[in-house]
Amino acid sequence: MESPTDRFRKVKNIIDQEALLLSIGDVASATGVSTRQIRYWEKKGYIKSTLSESGQRKFTYFELLNVGMIQSRIEAGFTLAGAVKEVNETSGIFKELRKFMQERIDQVNEIPTGYEFDLGEVEGVDSDKHLFLSLEEGHKRSFKVKKYK
Repeated sequence: MESPTDRFRKVKNIIDQEALLLSIGDVASATGVSTRQIRYWEKKGYIKSTLSESGQRKFTYFELLNVGMIQSRIEAGFTLAGAVKEVNETSGIFKELRKFMQERIDQVNEIPTGYEFDLGEVEGVDSDKHLFLSLEEGHKRSFKVKKYK
């Protein structure tokens, strides 16, 4: 029988930023940025795509986020160069958050009413205790500090 950790590892592989690729039209639709503008930003080196076997531009979800964040900065009054600079300065935070979330998917337990994720050690709390997030039926969420296995 497959364990909850095994099931969530499959989800982790599915949501890997390199595994899910979007077309330029998908990115445009999701962000409200025209395909023409996306091509221009790519030509300038502000965003990156890969070419599919059929020669189509494909974008990762990370690049989708970059396009959306650049657009939101432009709408807030930044120049394109200023928007890209600010997004590049904050993108490291999003990469670290993604890495953290991927690591936590490896630490999941099934509980009678849902799932429990081990979020790791808590500063100032005994090292044998971790913070756990419970996601339960009915969209109930709770946090607990308790001993980990």
